[in-house]
Amino acid sequence: MRRTSQLAALVAVAATMLALGVAAVTAAGPGETVEVKSEVTLGASGYQGKVKAKNPNCVGERTVVLKQKGNGVLSRSKSKPNGNWKADLEALNENIKIPAKVFAEVKPSTQATAGPIYKCLGAVSKTVEISGG
Repeated sequence: MRRTSQLAALVAVAATMLALGVAAVTAAGPGETVEVKSEVTLGASGYQGKVKAKNPNCVGERTVVLKQKGNGVLSRSKSKPNGNWKADLEALNENIKIPAKVFAEVKPSTQATAGPIYKCLGAVSKTVEISGG
């Protein structure tokens, strides 16, 4: 029994040290780069949506490009601090060819702060079909 208790204690100490080591590796210090996954959504209307990320530094002021399959760029806009974005309707009306399959793309960006450097990754939304009418 004594040997089993010693082994259990040794395993517990090793697990604790491993957990502390992992925490030290994941905490980013000044000048270190942290990659943040992003998501961009496109509403059913096909011209507005939202940029989402776990880090709020990767939500606002992101460049969102609305594209049409087979036609290219329809509009470019910046997301608001809450992540909402809306296409430039004038540019959209000039460039779109109906019926259209459109999707949004958020471009990667880097946010430098006094601490870590956040590399906000790019993302592509699902495609929405806009029919004439």
